[in-house]
Amino acid sequence: MKRPFVILAMSYSLGIILVNYMRVGFWLIFGLGVITAILACLNFRNNRIFVILAFLLASMLGALNLKNSYMRHKCDIGNFVSYHDNAVYNLGGFVDSQPVIKNKNTIFVFQVQEAQVNNLKWPCCGKIFVRLGFSQVINYAERFILTGTLRPPFGFSPASRSYRRYLYTEGIYLLMDIESSLQVIPQSGKGGSKMVIFSLWLRDKLEQLLRRYLSDLPAGILSAMLLGQRNSVPWLVYDNMIKSGTVHILVVSGFNVGIVAFIVNLILKIMRIRRKARIILTVICLLIYCLITGASNPVIRATVMGIVFLLAYLFKRETDIYNCLACAALFILTANPRQLFDVGFQLSFASVLAIACLYPKLKSFLRPDNYKFRLMRFICECFLVSLCAWIGTAGIIAHNFRIVSPVTVLANILIVPLATLITLCGFSLVICGYLCPFLGRFLSITTAMFINLFLNINAAVIKIPGAYFYF
Repeated sequence: MKRPFVILAMSYSLGIILVNYMRVGFWLIFGLGVITAILACLNFRNNRIFVILAFLLASMLGALNLKNSYMRHKCDIGNFVSYHDNAVYNLGGFVDSQPVIKNKNTIFVFQVQEAQVNNLKWPCCGKIFVRLGFSQVINYAERFILTGTLRPPFGFSPASRSYRRYLYTEGIYLLMDIESSLQVIPQSGKGGSKMVIFSLWLRDKLEQLLRRYLSDLPAGILSAMLLGQRNSVPWLVYDNMIKSGTVHILVVSGFNVGIVAFIVNLILKIMRIRRKARIILTVICLLIYCLITGASNPVIRATVMGIVFLLAYLFKRETDIYNCLACAALFILTANPRQLFDVGFQLSFASVLAIACLYPKLKSFLRPDNYKFRLMRFICECFLVSLCAWIGTAGIIAHNFRIVSPVTVLANILIVPLATLITLCGFSLVICGYLCPFLGRFLSITTAMFINLFLNINAAVIKIPGAYFYF
């Protein structure tokens, strides 16, 4: 079989989709899975039947994984809170995400480890979403005792329902609103992962470096493009990029991962490190970069694909983009099957899959290689890539965000090459900022110029009649 991982990923996803819309018990699926596994073992020598049973088993594993993901642990805080619970809880635990200060509010995810109501205290687990009604500097892994009431995320409007679905995807079922700093009591010690702590520390250092050389607006945009930090991007800029269909530029994706892999591999090659050691060190750097950028779906997808390509190169094996994409999907869905219903997951994989499927066919039809001028070939290829990505994602965007942007193809032709230059300048600025500060100042001027040009082009494109429309 040429692409076994593709069939496995499709079967696994099908099981997740079916069980999401069907009321089937966990133990019934488990029993059917055991029977299927036994039949597969008995028909091991019958290749056709064995393959069919193996893919059927993959579907059941996907269904079981989704069912299991909805099962809360006995100690989960959500099991002790009723729907209309006005009790005041004292929750001990640690900050399990990088806090964000937005509109004078501080928001973060809190990992609960113990709870107390009145004089009753017990150990528990689970995550809650916390909103502080004031600005406070809080870091990942810091321990606190939080005092307040808990409530489920309601969904009366389409936007709030989408947000509730996002929280449920992340395994968060309760919210806590805190209005006074007296309700936040610091505790000694640290929680969380040491690797995440190191990654966040490194990201803060890199962000400080960008802000040392650039003003707030260029630094915020470059921080989003390189580090996945979109908190500093102004709402107007973000809204304009949604209208033009270029908001994906503010998401760290495969291009960034590819640049990191290229730079690390080049530096190690200059240092005359052996190929095996180079590949292992490059894989480690990709994993660290994935953590630095927040481990979003596009980054995980690109990181897994990059690691598969590197390992194939290490073992001198041919790679297939469809199998690599399927491996990335299986990795993400095994860790959290609910990600299949996440818009970011769908857009990330739909765009790459559309380019992989449609681009070769359109290229063979239009034949841009026949053009004598390199510029015309480049423009034609950019048009084809942009068109393929737009075809693959337009339906998902229209369904979830109620917007259609026909100007997306033109906008990407103009903006994506410029965003490539900005990304390259950004990585160069980070390297030169530490090694050669004088050259860093020169690069900062060039980077800021490219970013201003990028913003002006985006603002001009959305003014074209019919560039976008809501429905």
